[in-house]
Amino acid sequence: MGRKGKKQPQPKVTWAQAFRDIVIAAMNRGQLLLLMVVAVVIIPVWKMTPEESSRLVFDVLENLKNGSILGYILFVSTVLGWFFHARAMRRIYSNEYRRIGKEKSAIQSKAAGAKFKSSDR
Repeated sequence: MGRKGKKQPQPKVTWAQAFRDIVIAAMNRGQLLLLMVVAVVIIPVWKMTPEESSRLVFDVLENLKNGSILGYILFVSTVLGWFFHARAMRRIYSNEYRRIGKEKSAIQSKAAGAKFKSSDR
């Protein structure tokens, strides 16, 4: 059980430490490029005045109406579709390879008459 008494004060996390942790996590998961693209889009919008940002929203809506940014939307949706499809295929193939490995190990153990340790972690 826990100790009774004074609680240890939690160290304060600064914005720089939080940003560093976010960048490191994005690097580990292969999402650094996505993080950079989001930052390049979000930071300029954040720095705009309210009048400029409302004008930007109306310009984007007008371009959506006349179809001039339809190609960008289709491109982004195609890339997202590819990403999710590739991820699903990797998961399916990994499961199949794992199943084949277990089946092969069982057959080898049966043929040798001995139980072998698995190399899986």
